[in-house]
Amino acid sequence: MSTMNFKDVLSLLSIIFILSRNVLYGHSLKPEPRGGHMATLVNNKIYFMGGSRPIPKNSPEWNQTHQYILSDEVFYLDLSSQFNIDSPPFTNLSDISRMPFGSEKGSTVLGDSGQRIYLNGGVQQNMATLNYNASDSILWIYTIKSRQWSTTGPGTHGTLLPRRRSTATIINSKNVIYIFGGRVDLDTGSSVLIIYDDFFTFDTNSLEWKNLSLPNHPSKRSHCTATLMPDGRIIYIGGVTQNNPGEDAIRIHMTEIYIFDTVQSTWLLQTANSPENIDPRVGHTAVLAPDNNTIVILGGTQSYGVNQTTPYPVFVLLDVKSEPFQYSAPTPSGSIPPPLAFHTATLYQDYMIVAFGNITNDYGPPNDTSADIYLMKLTNPSNYTWVTQFGKPPTPSVSNTSKPPDNPELIAIIIPPVVGVIIGTVIGIIIIVWRSRNPRRVNEPLVGEPSN
Repeated sequence: MSTMNFKDVLSLLSIIFILSRNVLYGHSLKPEPRGGHMATLVNNKIYFMGGSRPIPKNSPEWNQTHQYILSDEVFYLDLSSQFNIDSPPFTNLSDISRMPFGSEKGSTVLGDSGQRIYLNGGVQQNMATLNYNASDSILWIYTIKSRQWSTTGPGTHGTLLPRRRSTATIINSKNVIYIFGGRVDLDTGSSVLIIYDDFFTFDTNSLEWKNLSLPNHPSKRSHCTATLMPDGRIIYIGGVTQNNPGEDAIRIHMTEIYIFDTVQSTWLLQTANSPENIDPRVGHTAVLAPDNNTIVILGGTQSYGVNQTTPYPVFVLLDVKSEPFQYSAPTPSGSIPPPLAFHTATLYQDYMIVAFGNITNDYGPPNDTSADIYLMKLTNPSNYTWVTQFGKPPTPSVSNTSKPPDNPELIAIIIPPVVGVIIGTVIGIIIIVWRSRNPRRVNEPLVGEPSN
C-alpha cells in the first residue's frame, strides 16, 4: 500500500477547497475575444451567445481563408452588484447550455415574460466538421430556467422566414418579433450574396409566422439597427443595400432613416439633419437612452467584408423627440474605448454596457478583437461619460454595519471566501499543533501504513 504524507493531504484539501469554491461561485470565465455575438438582457444578467473568435496566426489552423472560428458558448455577466471593468463577473453556462452549433450574426430577443430567449437566424456552423448550415431551423429557443435549447416544434404555422443572417430584429410588449431584411451568402447556404427587403413577424403566443407585404417599405438592407420606441415605432438606421442579387453591397446614408409603426402597420421615410458628415456604417449599435428621446449610436465599420475601417464620428447621437430627427456628434468624457464593430450594446438602468467586438482601424483588416467590457453612463444627456466602475460601493452607516446583508446574491458572494479563510485557518492550526507534538514524524508514514 502506498504511503500518504502531509504534502499529499494538503494537496488533496486544496483541490477540495478549489472545487467547492467553483461550485459555490458558479463556473467563472474570462471570455475569449469575439465579434458578431448576441447579447440579451434577462433581469440583472446579460446573456451572451456565440460570436466569431480569431484564430491565432501562430496556430496551424490559421490561413488566409480560415482566420476565425465560431463559438457555441453561453455565458452571462452578472449586474446584481458593483464591479470594475478589469474584472467583470462572468459565469460560464456552456457545460449545460452549449448552443447546438457555432453561431454569429444572429438576433436574440427576450420573450414569454422573460422566460425564453429567441435566437433568429445567423450563421450556424457544425463545430465538429466546421461545415455551415448545421440546422434546418431558422428559430431556436433557449429556456432560462431549464437552460436548454429547442426549436419551435409542433404548432408553428404561417409563412416561415427563409434562412438568413444580419437581420434587424426586435420584440414588442405583446411578444411579437419583428424581423426586417437580412442577407445570405456562402455561410448561409447561398452561392451568391442576396440582400432582402421583406418583413416578417413571429408571434410567440400563437406560434404564427407572417410575411407582411406592405407598401412604401424600405429598400433591401442588412446590418441596419432596429430601435423600438415606447410608442411602438421601430427606427431603422444604417446598414447596406443591393440593386440585384450577386452584386456588391452599397452603403446606406445615415440620414436615410425608415420608421415602421407597429400600431398603424405603416412605413415612413424620415430624413435626418446632420451638422457634419456622418460616415455610413455596418456592425454598429443603436441604444435608446433613458430619456426616450436620444438614440446612442456607437462604432461600426465603413467596409463590408474582411476589411473593417473605422467610420467617423465613432460616437453619434440621434435626437428623435421631434421631426426632422437631428444628429450630433459630441465627444463623451472619460476613457474612450477603441473603435469597435460587431460589438453589442445593452441598456441597463442608466448604463450602456458595450461588450467585445472587432477593433477597427483606418487602413484595412481589424488589428485585434476585444475581450473587454466598456461602460457608459447615460444619466446626463449633455455629458455622457465612459466609466470603469459599474454601480456604487455601499455607504457604511451605523444602522446597517451591525447587521448581515439581506441580499441573497450578495450573501452568496461573501460567504465562500469567509468560509475559505476559516477552513484554511483551522487546517493551519491543526498542522501546527500536530507538528509540535510530533516533531520527528512529519515525513514518516501515516499510522496504519507499512514502514521500511
